[in-house]
Amino acid sequence: MQIETARYVGSPEHKTLKWWGGLPEAFLNREGVARRPNKQDTTICDLTTEADRQKATKWVQEALVASQFRYYEGDKDYPKKIWYRDPTTGKLWFGQCVNSVSGEYKGWPIDEEDRSEVFG
Repeated sequence: MQIETARYVGSPEHKTLKWWGGLPEAFLNREGVARRPNKQDTTICDLTTEADRQKATKWVQEALVASQFRYYEGDKDYPKKIWYRDPTTGKLWFGQCVNSVSGEYKGWPIDEEDRSEVFG
């Protein structure tokens, strides 16, 4: 695993605004619930700018350095799931590897209960 090449690529599934990757896919109804079929539990990620992408890439790399991850059977060079706590806001982020050979991650905000459930 080469931590310096790991990066945040994001995902349209978690975006409600145009972002560096294109158009969003997490369309919300009036109640603020994702209306894509079978995606009503989608957590919305507000990282949409190039600066956000660079900041999230730093988070991915810091989580890997700090061993804030969980490997699963079948993972290749990078772990499937990582977590990170932003020291300035205290906000927790969950990262999921979408390409375990090149270290590409998508991510979204989580709460402490979710973090504990996955990572202990």
